[in-house]
Amino acid sequence: MFETTIKVRFSDVDRAGIAYYPRVVHWLHVAFEEFWEGFVGVPYVTVLERENLGFPAVDLKVEFVKPTRFGELLRLTVALEEIGNSSSRFRYELFGAQGDLRARARVTVVCVALDTLKPQPLPERYRVRFAAALVAPARGS
Repeated sequence: MFETTIKVRFSDVDRAGIAYYPRVVHWLHVAFEEFWEGFVGVPYVTVLERENLGFPAVDLKVEFVKPTRFGELLRLTVALEEIGNSSSRFRYELFGAQGDLRARARVTVVCVALDTLKPQPLPERYRVRFAAALVAPARGS
C-alpha cells in the first residue's frame, strides 16, 4: 500500500465550506500520479511521454463519509484490488488528521496506447509493482 498527503486549499472548498466533490476526484488522480513515482518508481509523465501509455479511468465509485474542510491535511492510501490483462482496480481511502475516514473510492483504469486509445496488456515491469500493492477487495465490493 502507498500513502501520500494532500492539503485542502481554499480553492478546494465550495460555498458550504467543505471539499467540493470534483476536487476529491482530482485528489485521487494526484495520489495515482504520486503512486507511480513513489511506489512504482517511474514518474507518470515518463509513462505517458516516453512509453506512449496512459491509464484512463473507465469506472469510478466514490463514497463520501465525512466532510473535509479548508486547511486540513489528508492522508490518502492507494492500493490495488484487482489486476487484469489491461485493467486494474485501485482502491483509495482518505483520512483526516485524527485518522477518521473521509472518503473511499474505487477506480478502474485501463492501460492504453495513447496514440490509438486501444487497450494494451499491462507491461510486466508494472504488473510486478502493482502486485506489490495488491490487497483483498473490501467487503461488499
